[in-house]
Amino acid sequence: MDFTEPHLGDLDRILRDSERTMRELEQAMQELSRLTGTGENRAGTVTARVDSESRPIEVRISARAMRLDPDELGEHVVEAVRAAQEDHERQARELMAFSPAPDPSALGTFRRDVEEMQDAYRREMGERMDGVRRRRQDDF
Repeated sequence: MDFTEPHLGDLDRILRDSERTMRELEQAMQELSRLTGTGENRAGTVTARVDSESRPIEVRISARAMRLDPDELGEHVVEAVRAAQEDHERQARELMAFSPAPDPSALGTFRRDVEEMQDAYRREMGERMDGVRRRRQDDF
């Protein structure tokens, strides 16, 4: 058997590329899980911060805003939270623009595909090594 067949080199390259892509994707997913967004209303009287799932985790209201009527204050809070959510979404888009797989939900499927390729490679190499061992035994 010839171990320099092109398909083995291609498979090895594909496996290396897949492993690198998985590392990059996992890193991007970790970064996504740490993202927060910040924003404020147009008047600058209310600031908000959202977590990695774009849920509000902090709202700061200035003393000036506290003098507003409740409905107007509510509008300022909503405006600040929306600005924080938009900031979070912008950061996530920027991060995923550099990611090898823009759809984070595909991670499990992608991982299974890579593992199947690795298993197929290991089986093929095992079979080839068994063939080499048999030929060596036959030669002795």
